Amino acid sequence: MGEDAKRPLSAEDILAAEDLEIKEVEVPEWKGSVRLRVLPADEGLTLSAQMAALDKEHQSESLFMLLGACLVNGDGKRMFTTEEHLKRLRTRSQKVLLRLQREALKLQGWGEDAASGKGA
Repeated sequence: MGEDAKRPLSAEDILAAEDLEIKEVEVPEWKGSVRLRVLPADEGLTLSAQMAALDKEHQSESLFMLLGACLVNGDGKRMFTTEEHLKRLRTRSQKVLLRLQREALKLQGWGEDAASGKGA
C-alpha cells in the first residue's frame, strides 16, 4: 500500500468526523446572511418522514419545518425554536424562503420532491 492509499475507517474515526456542515447563505433582501446546517441523521430522517406524512392541504408546512430545523445562529443552535418564531417566519418573503429551502434541500442531499412533502 502506498502512502497515498486511504486507510479503512474505524467506528471511532467515523464518530469523531466533523461532517455536520454549516453553510452561510447571502440574503441581500435581508441585508446579511443566514446559516443553514446539515441535520444529523436521526433528525433528518424524522423530519423527512414528518414532511412525507403531510396531507396535500398541509404540504406547504414542509417549507417551515425544514427551515425551522436548519436555520442556525453563529453557535450552530436553532434560531426558530418556538411556534411564535415559526409564525413570524411565515410573514417573510416567499421568494427568499423558497431560495433558502432549495439551499437547505441541497445541503441535506435531498431531492427537490422533499420540498413538496414527498420525502427524501
